[in-house]
Amino acid sequence: MGPPTVRQVYALAAALCEKVGEPFPDRRDDASVLIARIRREIGHPAPELPPRRGRRSRSTYHKT
Repeated sequence: MGPPTVRQVYALAAALCEKVGEPFPDRRDDASVLIARIRREIGHPAPELPPRRGRRSRSTYHKT
């Protein structure tokens, strides 16, 4: 078995939001704010997600 799929991760995140009474974020910035707030609340040493590095653009993946 491999790591969870993207679909599974989204389903887990939605279920956890529902469990704690938080709306599932509609936008990336809302998701970042919610993640940072929750990570601060639980005492995470780095509440802000680090910026992504080395990601290729989508056009790189879908060459025709």
